Amino acid sequence: MNEVLLCPDAIPNVLGMFDFSIAPRLLFYSYIPIVFISLIMGFLIFFKDKFSLRGSLFLTLTISFAFWVLSILFQWTAAGAGLVHFSWQILALFEVLVYISSFYFVYVYVYKKDLGPFLKIFFFLFLIVVSLLLPSEYMMREFDLINCQSVLGLFWGAIYVFEFALLPIILFLGISKSHKIPDPIERKQSMIITIGNVLFLAIFALSNIVGEITQQYEFNLFGPIGMVLFLGLVTYSMVRYKAFNMRLIGVQVLVLALVALVFSLLFINSLDVIHVIIVITLGLLSIVGYFLIRGVMREIRQKERLTVLSNSLSEANEKLKDLDKLKTEFLSLASHQLRSPLTAITGYTSMLLDGSFGEVQPKQKEAIDRVFESSRHLTKVVEDLLNVSKIEQGGMKYEMKPFDFTEAVSTLSADLSVTAEKKGLKLKFSTDSSNNYFVNGDMEKICQVIINLIDNSIKYTETGGSIDVSVTYSPLDRVLLSIKDTGMGIEPSIAKTLFQKFSRGEGGKVNTGGSGLGLYLAKEIIDAHKGKIWLESKGKGKGTEFYVELSALDR
Repeated sequence: MNEVLLCPDAIPNVLGMFDFSIAPRLLFYSYIPIVFISLIMGFLIFFKDKFSLRGSLFLTLTISFAFWVLSILFQWTAAGAGLVHFSWQILALFEVLVYISSFYFVYVYVYKKDLGPFLKIFFFLFLIVVSLLLPSEYMMREFDLINCQSVLGLFWGAIYVFEFALLPIILFLGISKSHKIPDPIERKQSMIITIGNVLFLAIFALSNIVGEITQQYEFNLFGPIGMVLFLGLVTYSMVRYKAFNMRLIGVQVLVLALVALVFSLLFINSLDVIHVIIVITLGLLSIVGYFLIRGVMREIRQKERLTVLSNSLSEANEKLKDLDKLKTEFLSLASHQLRSPLTAITGYTSMLLDGSFGEVQPKQKEAIDRVFESSRHLTKVVEDLLNVSKIEQGGMKYEMKPFDFTEAVSTLSADLSVTAEKKGLKLKFSTDSSNNYFVNGDMEKICQVIINLIDNSIKYTETGGSIDVSVTYSPLDRVLLSIKDTGMGIEPSIAKTLFQKFSRGEGGKVNTGGSGLGLYLAKEIIDAHKGKIWLESKGKGKGTEFYVELSALDR
């Protein structure tokens, strides 16, 4: 069997491959908790951020860092010279990946878009070059078997230049873009992520370069401090500003960090070192505890404020319901009180116009006619108010029975064509079949809707225009009523509100006599019949087309 070449100072007493006694005492406390925490955060963000690009890049960053740390651990603890040699060779690839994924992550996080193709190609080619040079003397000039460590090649100089060049670029791109973000919370998040990443990379690079220059590789133990700062700022951003939409997970990561720090004590045998680590851990625990208690107290205060606000809103809502009920009752009472005298006024003026009380002079007839029209209009407004009151109180009753929808529309169109002709309009009715269409519903209330819609078209169409009323058969056993005019038209933004109470849009400027309840009542009636009512208009001055769709009975 081939014997494994061992490092002179190592005894493979762990798994036959490692010797933990030759590693610095703080190695495991420095590296293991940070790798554990960073990987947990990487996967949590990746899954909780719904596999987004920024989540994928953060995971790539943490995995690259974990492999870099694993290479360092092998360099310190591997007993076999071959494994140490391999860990020195592969180190460059993971280190470059850390910097590229950091740049990529910050760019996507701050700019909220992917990198351009030029930078992607550049980074890809640089990784290819690094991968090809790994086994060459350009990456590792020689390997010192006595000290079991590598002598770096010339290309490492290019890697260090690459790393230090990325630092100011990341800082400039992140800060300059952050200042342009209008949302203050997003702006703070972007700045925190940028600064945290730059601190991580700066400390990471300095610890490696100083260790290489001085040949005192214990300086590498300070490298993870940068990742601690970065993860701390990411966690703070998650807790304080809900970055990645994971406020709770940020707190969980802080707790897991403490668990990992305590777990790393199992790898240390020196009691003096353990005392030092306990002091450090106690300090970290105090900081974490402070933020946790502060966060809990903030949540409690917010919950108390929300409870008070909820109670206030409930009370206000009850008062509004009472006021709405009083308003509805008042409208109902007032409408009932108005209807009786209006009926008398309308009746007596009609009798006067018919000559029931003797001949009326032309000037008198003109005045009486105005009174008659005004009373009719006011009666309609009162009827609308009464119907609204019934609907809101749940007292609107419908007598459902089959009736000839085509005939009803045809009759009403003929009656209203007289009014249209007086205004100089052409009102035309048409249907797509010689057979009439029947529907099941309250004929009186459906006729009220039809009258309202045709009357609207007459009111808002200027002299010389036309109104086309049609009844057709639509798919899925539905009857479709269409009322199309060449009137003033409706803007799309206004059309959405016209079926609300007291909403009249631009029509209120043209005809001031309406109540603003007609279309609201029409929609309520059609909805009660499980039908559909809507309008279409290409805009101001381009006419309007109202549609009513109801279920048809078998013909």
